[in-house]
Amino acid sequence: MKMQKLRIFGVALSMIFSLLTIAGFQGGCNSPSKETTADGNTSNSASEATQGDVSNASTQMSSGDSSVMSSETASSPTAASQNDGKLHWMDFAEGYTKAKAENKILLVDAYTDWCSWCKVMDRETYTNAQVIAVLNNEFVCVKFNPEVEKKHKFGAYNLSSNELLYWLANGQPGGYPTSYFIFNPAKNDKRAAQAGYLPPDQFLNLLGEVIKRKKQSE
Repeated sequence: MKMQKLRIFGVALSMIFSLLTIAGFQGGCNSPSKETTADGNTSNSASEATQGDVSNASTQMSSGDSSVMSSETASSPTAASQNDGKLHWMDFAEGYTKAKAENKILLVDAYTDWCSWCKVMDRETYTNAQVIAVLNNEFVCVKFNPEVEKKHKFGAYNLSSNELLYWLANGQPGGYPTSYFIFNPAKNDKRAAQAGYLPPDQFLNLLGEVIKRKKQSE
């Protein structure tokens, strides 16, 4: 009986949250940890888990070298500005409300300031013209830094940044960057996640799959 209840619980969770595995994992950053330096002291740093190759030009970026907004700010774009060839990032509560009102998919880019792979994603993927066109047409985009503490009020929720991260990840957050998708906020909060940096071509494949799943849920 106990095992049966666990199976039922697992099925219920899978209906709410799933991991997207459309694209191969390229690289990402784990949470900051204390590492021992050569002189025996400890220092805070971010340990990186990388799989696959990324060009040297991409990995050797300065912390501020990103042409995409990398802070949790945005103003509501007008209909005209949505077609100006730029991404328009919002904070979570504003983006959730907009996606719900416009029947669009909500993309949440979870990042941190210390994550080098997040900067690669900003520089290489979120500046790609095709990616921008698809996101502006089908999605509402949110930048979310879980390490910036604030309250996020949406629907029936009022969550701290850490609580929102765990809500998005169904209690199992991974590294950074992670792309979270809420398929149809106008109907429910079914969501999925793709961890790690993805180059533009793989990210476009991922967006296509997300759009397909949204249509299947309608």
